[in-house]
Amino acid sequence: MLRMKRGQIKSIQELISAGRTLVVGTLHERTGLQRIRRGGNALSCLDLLEVRMDCLDGTALPGDWPLPVIATARHPDEGGSNSLSGARRAALLHDAVSWSAAVDVELRSARALAPVIAEAHQHGRTVILSHHDFKATPSLKSLRSLAARAAGSGADLFKVATLLRDRSDLMTMLEFQAGNSPLPVVAMGMGNAGRFSRMVLAGFGAPLCYGWLGKPQVPGQWPAMELRSLLNGVLPA
Repeated sequence: MLRMKRGQIKSIQELISAGRTLVVGTLHERTGLQRIRRGGNALSCLDLLEVRMDCLDGTALPGDWPLPVIATARHPDEGGSNSLSGARRAALLHDAVSWSAAVDVELRSARALAPVIAEAHQHGRTVILSHHDFKATPSLKSLRSLAARAAGSGADLFKVATLLRDRSDLMTMLEFQAGNSPLPVVAMGMGNAGRFSRMVLAGFGAPLCYGWLGKPQVPGQWPAMELRSLLNGVLPA
């Protein structure tokens, strides 16, 4: 299997331009890392990896990767582990610019981490600005406002994950995903309806679909290894 050296890193925009929903396998603990190190044909159903550096801080990471990587060090108030300081998160993301294809920074941290965003752009990396709401789904107006803020803060892609409480929340996310936006949007649901929502939102244009590798972490995620066959079954060829 091809291993991604620094000179071989592709931008996420380049991969998205192919027009299909990309499967992202999320790494947040040692079991997932072990699966990546074993390699093999099992990884052929994945397009990207997401490395949760807040979860893996202090863990030895591979020197190269079998697939392009989205690197993130999540803010504690948006589900981040280990209560990392802003300075530590900035240091982890700064280091990741050299080996990742993209960095994911919470929209709330865009100003504080502006040097990381600028550095990522200088190196041709994709910048994902994200928002995670574990309590509710914001109104459509609020979601559009968040996307506009992300575009103005240097995002190439805006990712939003919200708790789906009822059918109305899912309809809001569908309208947001399918509607006009100043930049590409990746919307996803969490909670009991999360799994269903991720298939539907992919059908409405979400360019990325995230699943877990190793062990589950977020309610509503599919196992990453199952996602490609599921998406092939619900999306037009």
